[in-house]
Amino acid sequence: MPADQEPQTLADAHEVLWRTRPNRDAHPSKWAAFYRHRAQVYAATAKIDLRHRHEATQCAGLEMRKALDIEHRLSSQGDGA
Repeated sequence: MPADQEPQTLADAHEVLWRTRPNRDAHPSKWAAFYRHRAQVYAATAKIDLRHRHEATQCAGLEMRKALDIEHRLSSQGDGA
């Protein structure tokens, strides 16, 4: 699948998103942005790949929860906690 094309299936989304994964030692804010982007891609894919819409919607929710968890930890660190 070309890099500039939006995923049309859940399998395409998995493939495209795997290639954009940050390095293991990337800053947590980079990981949070990555998970937010994944959530957006999976949500968009759920509207296109109707056969896998429930699974793609679930993936979107999981990725958003990961992003929110990281963001919560980052904001807690910023508060001196």
